[in-house]
Amino acid sequence: MSLALAPDARHLFVTRGRNTDKDYVTVVNTGFDPETGSARPPFISRTFEGYSPDSSHPVGNLPSIANESKAELLLLDGDLDSLDGLTVRKLALAGNAHYHYAVVDGLLYVGHLQQGFVQVLDLETGKEKTRIAGCPVLHGIAKDEQTDRLFFGCQNETLVVGTQGEETAKAVAHINYPEKQRVAAFLTGKNRVLWGYTEGTLPLLYKLDVSHEPYAYETMEIEPSIRQAVSSDQAYLLSLRRSGTLEIRDSASGKLLRTAAIGKGWSADFHEHVDKAVLPDIATSSRFAYVSLPNEGRIAQVELSSGTLVRYLEVGGEPTRLELLEKTGGDDTPSSSQPVELPKAAETTDPSLTRGDKTVRLTASPLMQDDHAWLPLRSTAEAFGLHVKWQAGTGISVTGEGLSVQLTIDGQSAKLSGVAKELHAPIQLISHTAYIQEHDLEVLLGIKLLGAGGHAHAHEHDHSTEHAD
Repeated sequence: MSLALAPDARHLFVTRGRNTDKDYVTVVNTGFDPETGSARPPFISRTFEGYSPDSSHPVGNLPSIANESKAELLLLDGDLDSLDGLTVRKLALAGNAHYHYAVVDGLLYVGHLQQGFVQVLDLETGKEKTRIAGCPVLHGIAKDEQTDRLFFGCQNETLVVGTQGEETAKAVAHINYPEKQRVAAFLTGKNRVLWGYTEGTLPLLYKLDVSHEPYAYETMEIEPSIRQAVSSDQAYLLSLRRSGTLEIRDSASGKLLRTAAIGKGWSADFHEHVDKAVLPDIATSSRFAYVSLPNEGRIAQVELSSGTLVRYLEVGGEPTRLELLEKTGGDDTPSSSQPVELPKAAETTDPSLTRGDKTVRLTASPLMQDDHAWLPLRSTAEAFGLHVKWQAGTGISVTGEGLSVQLTIDGQSAKLSGVAKELHAPIQLISHTAYIQEHDLEVLLGIKLLGAGGHAHAHEHDHSTEHAD
């Protein structure tokens, strides 16, 4: 149900849901070194029982686990991989709830969803100092780094709590919602702008410029959107349309800069329950956005500055939650260990694939390299009812409808019904996904790519002479 990266950027907390009184928390050592950017195979450090556990907020520089059905907060200090080098401190909270919390100057401010108040604790002693009431169905928290004020999303308004001087632990403002839509989460943009949103398919976002008082929300209409995010450098505001298009906006003004078609889209009644994660997620760096596509079994990588669909990571299953591991300093340039140069996305005009009398419209651009289009072999073949298998020691086979093709990664030739065929370009393995060039896709599988950039126009080439036996 949720993933949370520890402050050390090396350990990942995995919790599986909040619909049960007792569940497990798994701590994964990612094998990632944020200083060098190198990685080793991950392993499970420990698994322990939690009680409706959640691990979304660090406290200071310590990872925390909220045992929501036991009204307690666990602070973990020490070596997460050690059997005896970890200490656990428990803080008693005011009641069973889903919590949003932050620490400012030694005070822990904990918002309680059901109870509708903010509990303020002395972090050193664990004793309660006060409660700030009047925030029913409290969900979501943000902080203005200049004033250190905290913003809590409530059902009927946003509660602003002071943390400095005479306004410490006091309500300093209440911000009304201009529409019926409430705020259940915040994103922090540049120039002290907060973006408020909630769950479900949204027709609008709230913009709050906290540099101006009295505080007031502005509304920004958007295409029906099911997921929102901000890039790690806070430059871009991202909105994933229900149609499968990613919007890239300026995070201060909300101005639409560019769009990228990345997925097939979702139905109008698509929504998530607390017992199962089904929504896509967005993980960002300053350069890229990674968007999980649960209904397609893959993750889309988009370059933010250009809106280019760089590639798909074919991970299978139903990928939902994402956490991005970055080298210190934000160096997210594709690794030099990549076996081939990453293709770029093509400029498209309604690209599609055809085979016989069947046509499949592409919802995302093919990838381009050396002015040629490349497509993922498995998903492209399966779109026409063909079967793709990876065969250890022999390579890849594609069968179905009287077709039999044998291919190998980096091989110069293939076999079509037992007859050798020279390839225009070897099959490339990109992030564990086999890509085939447009010419070989047509010659071997009879699938033509229409309406894309580069050489991906069926009328431009006579492949009968280019690939003669």
